[in-house]
Amino acid sequence: MSRHLETSSTSSTISSNDNRNKLLGVIYGIGMNVNDIIGAGIFTTPGIVWKQVKSPYVVIILWIIGGIVSFCGSLVYTEFGITHQDSGGETIYLASSFPQPKMLASYLFSFMFIFIIRPGIICAVLQSAAQYAWYTFEGKSPSIDSSSNGWSNEFKPYWILKLISVMLLLLITGYHMLSNRWANRINQALAVIKMITIIIIALSGMSKYHDTGNWKLTLESPDSKFSVLTPYSVAIIEVFFSYNGWNNLNYSLDEFRNPEKKLRMSNSYSVGIVAILYLMVNIAFISAVPPQLVIGTSTEHFNETIAADFFFMIFNSVVVSRILSFFVVLSAIGTAATSIWSGSRVIVSAAKSNFFPIFSDELESRHNTFETPVNALFTQFIWCAFLMLIVSSSVVVDVFILFTSISMFSSWIFYIITGIGLLVFRKSQGYNSKLLLTIVNYLFIFSGFGIVGLAFFFIPRPKVSYFNNISFIFITFIALIVGMLLWFVLFYRPHLKEKSRRRWTSEISTQVKIQIAATLAESK
Repeated sequence: MSRHLETSSTSSTISSNDNRNKLLGVIYGIGMNVNDIIGAGIFTTPGIVWKQVKSPYVVIILWIIGGIVSFCGSLVYTEFGITHQDSGGETIYLASSFPQPKMLASYLFSFMFIFIIRPGIICAVLQSAAQYAWYTFEGKSPSIDSSSNGWSNEFKPYWILKLISVMLLLLITGYHMLSNRWANRINQALAVIKMITIIIIALSGMSKYHDTGNWKLTLESPDSKFSVLTPYSVAIIEVFFSYNGWNNLNYSLDEFRNPEKKLRMSNSYSVGIVAILYLMVNIAFISAVPPQLVIGTSTEHFNETIAADFFFMIFNSVVVSRILSFFVVLSAIGTAATSIWSGSRVIVSAAKSNFFPIFSDELESRHNTFETPVNALFTQFIWCAFLMLIVSSSVVVDVFILFTSISMFSSWIFYIITGIGLLVFRKSQGYNSKLLLTIVNYLFIFSGFGIVGLAFFFIPRPKVSYFNNISFIFITFIALIVGMLLWFVLFYRPHLKEKSRRRWTSEISTQVKIQIAATLAESK
């Protein structure tokens, strides 16, 4: 499936990796993973989760569960990382666990990651950034009619938010095209801003804990007459989305020294730190934000700019809340930038593996002057813009929830398969029963909650047709079918032809040898 790289390029890569390995350890791993996990979700999802489950204490329990599941998932992936010590992630893990049919599981994951999972995350984050940008300039949250699709919505604010999202996407893609060095510096600065914003929220909100009655209230909203499971169908998805990224270190194993020890410690500590920060942020929001700002005006209207309302309640100043909301915009841009950078590199890696037979050479190439993967970045921009402007506007679902649902539903399908694959792989390698029991325990929690979470995706929400409720599931399965067809046409069928050609060549060679032997025998 992969093409061999030039020897000089390989030597250069190995040398570069060796230099990095002298520098990177546990502290680097923790910092990198914390920055990758904490994205725009924590600025947007707490209001959604709080409105859905209504009880502040249930909100906290869900965030604790999310932390436990992510912790177990990181340990499962740590076992894979220690075994393979390669930066390929699920692509390699699925190939080693499920090699038959020929690379199908690995190919499907790569396809879904490039076209669904990573673009879904980018679009969701930029939607959040656009909403906070609106608050920064307007001083209030955008009011969108979620009971109709984008084509039936008013231009302002629905399409203004779309244009802001696309412009931010263009901005981030542009500076990544121009310079790797400056893109890295900008992304690091944005990561610092994000962490400062999180700490401001966590610490300032904790001071309100004893001065609020919010913890004694249970929110009441018009959708309480529906199934008790209905609110959790959204809440669990959003919690999982906010914790997404706990496996990112598995894509950077070639940058670690002694990954057997460093990866385990980095994964465990980073998920624990993020869980604590998330709990502090949620306690801050619940303590400071009035419940009426969370309930909203309709069943499908969510407070997706809860951080802006929080800033106003803490500092009692519209100017300060706007300024700090702009910090949230910068934080979201930083998160999107990380995904855009890594997403383009995944496209380049896939192109080097001849994932795109016709366009592989163009997509893996770098600009002669800028030395950046311009074609891969531009292709990713076009695809994400299409999803933002066309796909999300065609269904009657909140845009942020649509993209988080698409990315999480697809991700958890492969998380569960990969987790089961670890058990299959370890058993095939003959590992001891004690280690297998430990893996089973982690896997039971991780996959168990994952399967329950997938089941919640199918629970309908009120005032929205069932088709629109599960539109992201249709999108996911259509993408999987397309991926399987491409796997068969572009990879498996050529593999069968090559296998048949080799068999035919072998048979011809054998018959020629037999004929020569018979001729020699007759001549004697």
